Amino acid sequence: KERRSETKGLRGEHFGEMTNINQSLTTLGRVITQLSDGQTQGVCYRESKLTRVLQDSLGGNCITVLVATLAPTPQAAEESLYTVKFADRARRIRQSASIHERTLTAGGGGGPRPRGG
Repeated sequence: KERRSETKGLRGEHFGEMTNINQSLTTLGRVITQLSDGQTQGVCYRESKLTRVLQDSLGGNCITVLVATLAPTPQAAEESLYTVKFADRARRIRQSASIHERTLTAGGGGGPRPRGG
């Protein structure tokens, strides 16, 4: 209800931008839910630019940290509760990140050069 009253005065470009942000955050929530439930196939990363950019961080070979910020006021209690629930779903995502190492052979091609002398 409160958000609806905040959006009444928005027109044109600002309203479209806010709509895109809300769509991206909704998609991010859906991706987090799918991954926290253990679903790895058919995750909807491509439905928003935000989830597309975060795809490797969320479901790839990365160690990811999420910082959830809460407001300590009674007026923000409901929003803080949603934030805590979102952070809990994100915490339940299980990944097994591994280090990919490249081995160089003598005289071998164009890869990175070993450090040192």
